[in-house]
Amino acid sequence: MKQMIFLLLLMASMTAMGQESIPQDTTVYFNGRKLTIHEKNGKIKVKMYEANATNDTIENPQIFEGVYLGGRSIEQTTIVSSPFIKKNPFAPNKNKRYRFDPHYAAFYFGFGKLSNNSLQYSTSIPQINSKSWEWGINLFYGGIAITPNNHWGITGSFGFARSVYTLDDNYGFEKVGGITVCQPASDGINYSKSWLRYWSFRIPVSLEWQTRFGSNRTFISAGPEFEWRTGITSRAKYDGSKHTLSNDLNTHPLGLNLLMQAGYGCLGFTARFALTSLFEKNEGPNVYPTSIGIGLYW
Repeated sequence: MKQMIFLLLLMASMTAMGQESIPQDTTVYFNGRKLTIHEKNGKIKVKMYEANATNDTIENPQIFEGVYLGGRSIEQTTIVSSPFIKKNPFAPNKNKRYRFDPHYAAFYFGFGKLSNNSLQYSTSIPQINSKSWEWGINLFYGGIAITPNNHWGITGSFGFARSVYTLDDNYGFEKVGGITVCQPASDGINYSKSWLRYWSFRIPVSLEWQTRFGSNRTFISAGPEFEWRTGITSRAKYDGSKHTLSNDLNTHPLGLNLLMQAGYGCLGFTARFALTSLFEKNEGPNVYPTSIGIGLYW
């Protein structure tokens, strides 16, 4: 502030002195800074330069320029920074644009059900809910922003998952007369455990909204997910050993899901609802795999 007042007084005095035909160019050193004063056609221009570490001001960048004309002062300021100066990581950067980062769980785990209908999380199949689950890993993901502020975007991923549905009340999936049924064990057999399991490869495509909230990002996304199922097997444990009930269950190898995600920072929630039945039409129960769980994002 003192430097600005000094410059204004200096320019005012130079205007008065200009009427007495002072030299047109003057150099003044003030408080470690170099000032150049140039007068031409009734206009006085004052430039100020910052001294460097060696006190050499000849090649230093200009940090102030003032023009005094007709009683008015016109100022221009240039901020000079260096990449070698460490910035405060907690200081806000108003010039930095928001960057869109896609969100898919690196690892997720959820409890699953073979629901009666799509977009439903209930079942008439005798399941043990606490032992019916899925886990998965997303190997690759990417995305692209679709709005100027980079808060909306389209994302995609590729990963795999393991799904297990454990049945109750001595039920199991078997193929009878070419039709897949969920029925009790034969007379004299008591299942200590029975389950349906499979692997799947998944490719979701989502519309995502995200923004920064505090020190982390919050996000919400939803979209279709394409799934390829393999290794579908119905198994049961009885008589002290595990047995395969069937590995040809009239299932659809391809499926379509609705995937929804929401989270904050590295923790989020996932919900997956099958839009197509697990079994082929009229060749098995009309069930839709669903799951609700949590995911770790990084």
